[in-house]
Amino acid sequence: MQRYRRLTIEELEAVRPEFVKFLASEGIAADDWERKLREGSTDVEACLDEFSEKFWDGATAAIACLEHRPDSDSLWVFHFGESAAHVIQCTKQNGRVQWSQGGKNYAEEARGREVFLLLEQGAQPCSEDRFKEVHDQMTAAANQA
Repeated sequence: MQRYRRLTIEELEAVRPEFVKFLASEGIAADDWERKLREGSTDVEACLDEFSEKFWDGATAAIACLEHRPDSDSLWVFHFGESAAHVIQCTKQNGRVQWSQGGKNYAEEARGREVFLLLEQGAQPCSEDRFKEVHDQMTAAANQA
């Protein structure tokens, strides 16, 4: 089972230089790749899957924090460590702000998949400063209560 989905044509175009380097590292010249595409070689599918896996591994490894706004009244921020994530949720309801937080442990090799699934749901990378800012707001609200 794949941990990630295959990159779309548009996504592959956006990372074309990296894909060309990947093909070269696999010993596949441009004319060989074009021939494989024309012939509908099964190597094409395997190559696209392998590149997508490497791409998503690298992309998710570079992300430490995510911010997700599923609707105008909710904010979720996530901080990812090597084997655990910390999440803070802020919800506005009937003019009141409610805070909650939690965490999730995972195997180190599952970290990328956790980040990927949130990206697929619309979460966006954010800075660790942003996570700290939200954490500080939650702490200040708890101290006022």
